[in-house]
Amino acid sequence: MFNVRTLTSALMLGVVAGVIAIAVERADLLMSGGSLQWLGYVNTYTWILVSALLFGFWGGIITTEVQAMLGLITITNPALSWLWPFVNLIFAIGVGAVVVGFSKLRPNTKDSTILVIMSSVCALLDIPLVYFVMVTVLELPVSVYLAALPVYIILQLVPATLLSYFVVRALTRSKALQFSERHENNFKQ
Repeated sequence: MFNVRTLTSALMLGVVAGVIAIAVERADLLMSGGSLQWLGYVNTYTWILVSALLFGFWGGIITTEVQAMLGLITITNPALSWLWPFVNLIFAIGVGAVVVGFSKLRPNTKDSTILVIMSSVCALLDIPLVYFVMVTVLELPVSVYLAALPVYIILQLVPATLLSYFVVRALTRSKALQFSERHENNFKQ
């Protein structure tokens, strides 16, 4: 069930992710001139995973789009802010589909397992989307894409997944947010 409190919680996570993105994507800009967004990438996909797991399909979309819009308004990444609402939406739909699938087919699956599967879906989506951003939009050579792709996949599978796991644990223990029915039931047990 997606009620006003859950919507507010997903929006709040989007704002948190957006504020963090302002700092980390500017650090990325200083480190790479805007071509490689490693810190921003880990930040964005950590929050997509967290929000989709805690708030379901729409939670991931709401959080990532709020973050992307804040990035667009603040020009977090001068070269790419305009692109993030579209690219991040594809990732959010991918992880949202995983959450829906597990809720229907295997509702008692551990959060850690769902996070790993969602992260793996993002890693698979990296293959065409990192190409699109690096080669098509930024017009970098394919060799740069081939060198960067494994880094982005590793960033997705290790730091983003681990950070997501720890953030989910902290948020569910704090009970500070309104969660999906799945997580509300965990609190009642």
